[in-house]
Amino acid sequence: MSAKRMTDAVGDCPATRCFEAALVSHRLGHAYLLVGRDEDAKLALAAALAKAGNCRGDHAPGEFCDTCPSCRQVDAGGSANIRVFGDSGILRIDTVDQFISYASVKTASGCLKVSVFRGVDFFTDVAADRVLKTIEEPVPGNVFLLLSQNSRRVLATIRSRVQVMKVERSTQVISDLQDAVFVTGEDARLEVLLEFAKANVSLSETVGRLLRMSSQNSLRDNATAGLQTIALFMNSVLRARGKAPPAASISLSTEPELARVNFVLDESRVGLFLDHLGERLKHIEQNVNPELVLTNALLELRRMTTHE
Repeated sequence: MSAKRMTDAVGDCPATRCFEAALVSHRLGHAYLLVGRDEDAKLALAAALAKAGNCRGDHAPGEFCDTCPSCRQVDAGGSANIRVFGDSGILRIDTVDQFISYASVKTASGCLKVSVFRGVDFFTDVAADRVLKTIEEPVPGNVFLLLSQNSRRVLATIRSRVQVMKVERSTQVISDLQDAVFVTGEDARLEVLLEFAKANVSLSETVGRLLRMSSQNSLRDNATAGLQTIALFMNSVLRARGKAPPAASISLSTEPELARVNFVLDESRVGLFLDHLGERLKHIEQNVNPELVLTNALLELRRMTTHE
């Protein structure tokens, strides 16, 4: 049987070409961020890398036989040379501990250990710091594959220390193009609110951006959409803390960022805050100045998140 290549497992894409070239030249990096919406493709690539790095069959560098005990163990999920941690929708601190523990064990001579972590979009600052310490001081023979739906959602401290590669099958080309387009509508408003809640932008700039969010809408319509997104934002923060049920309308690309919101929040005041938003929506319907209504809502949000 002829040897297989990583492109056989995933298809021809920048990530497979990079890994194959790195294995042939013996210049494999120690940490990569695999980005893409096809989670199965990223996991298939990780398995193919584990096979290519540990196969004992007769083949050229970067290839694997797919039939030797090492390759079969990878397929069966029983290989000591690859472990997958986490999932694409939530972060648990004990999972971080398990990942660090596995990655800290030395590999057998001549082996390549592939440590995979799914859902790095959800890393908190604390989790990222702990994982970074492991990545920055890797055990020889260990390669880290961090999996993400969207690299924009990954903390900059992580992105700066890994090689970022897009993983896609041929059917993912359209999704890739969509992923490259800057978010609009509700997602964009949520990003504006995140920056405001973290005190990265001023009140006046936030109001201005929300009122100009859609050039096709009037100031009143934009203000209404802004108030509705503030309600979604607050409920989503509660959801991220396990205090509210999932919100079906929120984008998966924005939700990870909401899970990382670290500001102080008195949950007992949320109900009253949401009631005030309902009153402010009525004010807009009654032709109250939309800029003033939106400003007051954001001021209350700032007070809730900073104890001012």
